[in-house]
Amino acid sequence: MINRMDTFVVVIPARMASSRFPGKPLVSIAGLPLVEHVRRRALLAKGASDVVVATCDESIRDAIVGFGGRAVMTADTHERCTGRLSEAMRHLTGEIVVMVQGDEPLLLPEAVERIAAPLLADPSITCTNLLSPLESRADRDNPDIVKAACSQAGEVMFLSRSPIPHYRMDVDCPVYRQTGIMGFRASLLRTYESLPATPFERAESIDMLRLLEHGYRITGVVVDCPTYGVDRPADVEVIEQLLRDDETQRGLHARIHQPIL
Repeated sequence: MINRMDTFVVVIPARMASSRFPGKPLVSIAGLPLVEHVRRRALLAKGASDVVVATCDESIRDAIVGFGGRAVMTADTHERCTGRLSEAMRHLTGEIVVMVQGDEPLLLPEAVERIAAPLLADPSITCTNLLSPLESRADRDNPDIVKAACSQAGEVMFLSRSPIPHYRMDVDCPVYRQTGIMGFRASLLRTYESLPATPFERAESIDMLRLLEHGYRITGVVVDCPTYGVDRPADVEVIEQLLRDDETQRGLHARIHQPIL
């Protein structure tokens, strides 16, 4: 039996009105809607006591419920996912919540466990962000990929869609790709809702900058495997190819089609 103190809630924010790819949560990938891939993979994470999709769209809610999942309705006024997460947690019970963005169909269940682990182990940690390597110069230059610069202690110092830092010298800097997987204490989410939006947050459209600009700490959790989100229609073909060709992804795809006990 799992100790309640060692569990966490997973919330998956999703909305149809994506600026770069409208309707993407329900786009079919290898026979399942994108957001359903994410939900089923999150269910495989050890310690996940509940997995819920938070959405403002009845079509997403109906799809999730049709697959036997849970969904909560939220307002359609949230500009970014953390606000939607905060509202959803008013209807859910849990001290620790892991947010998995609904465009991560190749989610590794171990990544969900890794992002929750520091929060479960250390009460002083209130927020974690999963970080992964930048694979290429193209990744560094891609504004769809948020870059995280970390301190020597592993805390996130800044986040930007621009390439950071500006290299006057060839130095190995701890800069990573911010993924769509983050962990929070529920108390911090309640605080987040009360914090005014900040200049860098609005300029970059990165909600975690609100916490940094108000002086809150974000602990980076670095994993050595790349992550793949769906940002544009062309990404669907790439994801389906990886589901066919990558042994780990092929195995996980088979598992999510089995009954979850």
